[in-house]
Amino acid sequence: MTISKKTDTMPLLIMRHLSLFTEAKLPTTKGFFAGLVIASLVLTTFPAQAQSGDRFDDELWYLDQISLDQADIKTGLSPTVVAVLDAGFDFDHEDLDGQYWVNTDETAGDQTDNDGNGYEDDVMGWDFVDNDPDPSPDTTPPIRDSVVSHGTVIAGIIVAKQGNGFGIRGIAPEAKIMPLRVLNRDGGGSTIDVRRAVRYAVENGADVINLSINFTTSDQRLRETLEWAHDQGVIIVGAIGNGNTDTDLTPVYPACYDGEIGKNIVIGVGASDRFDKKAEFSNFGSKCVDLVAPGVDIFATVYHDPSQLLLSTAYSSPWEGTSLAAPIVSGAAALLRGMYPSITPDQVRNVLKLSVDPIKETSLEARIRLGAGRLNVAKALEVAKIVVAGPRTSVAKQDISTTSFAIAQAHGSSPQVRRYDGRGNVIADFYAYNKAFTGGVRVAMGDVDGDGQLEIVTGAGPGGGPQVRVFDLDGRPERQFFAFEEGGRGGIYVATGDTNGDGIDEIIVTADRDSTGQVRIFNQHGHLKGSFFPLGRTDAALAVSVANLDDDPEEELLISTMAESDGTVWVYDGTGVYVRSFVALNGEVDSLTTTTADLDGDGVSEILVASGPGHTPRVSVYNQQGVLLDTLLAFASNFMGGVSVTVGDIDNNGRKEVYTAPLTAGGPQVRIFNQTLDLIGGFFTFDQGNRYGTFVSM
Repeated sequence: MTISKKTDTMPLLIMRHLSLFTEAKLPTTKGFFAGLVIASLVLTTFPAQAQSGDRFDDELWYLDQISLDQADIKTGLSPTVVAVLDAGFDFDHEDLDGQYWVNTDETAGDQTDNDGNGYEDDVMGWDFVDNDPDPSPDTTPPIRDSVVSHGTVIAGIIVAKQGNGFGIRGIAPEAKIMPLRVLNRDGGGSTIDVRRAVRYAVENGADVINLSINFTTSDQRLRETLEWAHDQGVIIVGAIGNGNTDTDLTPVYPACYDGEIGKNIVIGVGASDRFDKKAEFSNFGSKCVDLVAPGVDIFATVYHDPSQLLLSTAYSSPWEGTSLAAPIVSGAAALLRGMYPSITPDQVRNVLKLSVDPIKETSLEARIRLGAGRLNVAKALEVAKIVVAGPRTSVAKQDISTTSFAIAQAHGSSPQVRRYDGRGNVIADFYAYNKAFTGGVRVAMGDVDGDGQLEIVTGAGPGGGPQVRVFDLDGRPERQFFAFEEGGRGGIYVATGDTNGDGIDEIIVTADRDSTGQVRIFNQHGHLKGSFFPLGRTDAALAVSVANLDDDPEEELLISTMAESDGTVWVYDGTGVYVRSFVALNGEVDSLTTTTADLDGDGVSEILVASGPGHTPRVSVYNQQGVLLDTLLAFASNFMGGVSVTVGDIDNNGRKEVYTAPLTAGGPQVRIFNQTLDLIGGFFTFDQGNRYGTFVSM
């Protein structure tokens, strides 16, 4: 798709260095693009095509330096997205054709926010400077090539196509660039726009964020936003700056936020030269620099416009700066995430630091101030095999033996979670949150790490923050993340399911009292993989269950509302595309929940719909087309607290059982029904006198 070129009549301020300022847009001064040092050369001669099929492969000395060609890079990597926050991008460049991320949920040019993410027509990223869907640079004369081309330079370093017969090749050509413009025609900008762009990147599925920008005044809100992005599972790479400055004494941001936060959220990158020494311009400092990468004599893709002399070439050299070293590391991070989709940002940082080659500075102090050493991609991929225990073989959910269920009490109770076997024996007992919290706990079970074992996933009820926590089956915490803004206290609902068919369950989260009608899909690390508004914008809380209702490996999402319902159950695929809907329980209930299971053993799942509070405690069974098959009464007909329902073969007899529990107000009693919906047993899971209601899952 072609994005139009920007035009503007504002005067150009020419300086050697530019800067990004905090909060307000101010006149540009010294220090932009990590103190970018640039010399641009229009090429008029063309060396012979290299063996790789890329015309200027011989110019890419830094690829040998980082051992890229020695790396054991598999084909068919998991798709990764690198968000680049910069001054604009060339969408027509021959080496970047097809290398930009595309928002497939948005329709170009209809002036409508089709995907409900708050940005109209954002098919290929967003311009946060001009607040429009065209993140290309301002190219009206007089032109400042160091600004106009900078985003294209970084994009090419990361993802330029390999073997296409054109110019260069990127570190991770199978990745995609999410283009986000945050810098104006002079290279200046606002951290307000950077914050907005970071949040956009995370919420629209970026795996890596490249920040080839810096500034010297700390911005607390940006720091908090970057920390949130890191906690969502996004890898953040930042240039350390070009002033030959000791950042231990004079910190630069965002790379030096680590010291303020007390944890390493930004991979700080310095620049090295051809001789593995510090590039003369590179900043340094043991507190902010994690490693270095080549940052001198970089041959690169540049913004190309044949109608303007200064932009008449598609490639130029030499480009220099830590802002060029950072995308080399971002490319390596994209490779690691592509090879090992479950790898965390902290694991990526550790892998990169454990696999470096030594810097050849003469003194130990000088070497320490350049981080762990110089990037080595081949070694990084080898170390990653150990850190993440190699690529796991995915285990389909139906192959995992379900021998227990998890249950927690609702609002008013302590946040206690118990796991029971089919005979009512407690086999795990733990607190999901602080014991003093009484908002209740929502639970789900799923194989969220692909190891063939189920995990217990919890969400806090009303009064708690939107914190998702993942535990092993014995109640040991494994990881946690915030699914929505940390300050929210409305509670959340959680579910698990394999929405993309890779054999690993995703975590699906919806808001309770703070609902906007959005469904969010995360991986185990809290990395947002997708989101959508199945019913449009609504303050009605949505209940979600996940199951495979067709022949493909991707599971579908069943959506219902916890209030103001007309009995409708909606079915969506894992990407948020509508499949079908039907009216359950005669349309007589205003809240309901769902689950699915193959009750009759024919290989096709049935849909179980349970009535919510205020209605007779029914559970009705429907086929996939919404035809009623059977109904059971979960409790006495005068109980109006609603029903929580789950299904599984806990006794491993080859036949599924239906487990019901009061959703609100009732005692913690689980009742068990067989495949023909006959009552076969039951027991209390907490103190019989409790009347909080429960959430049950297996």
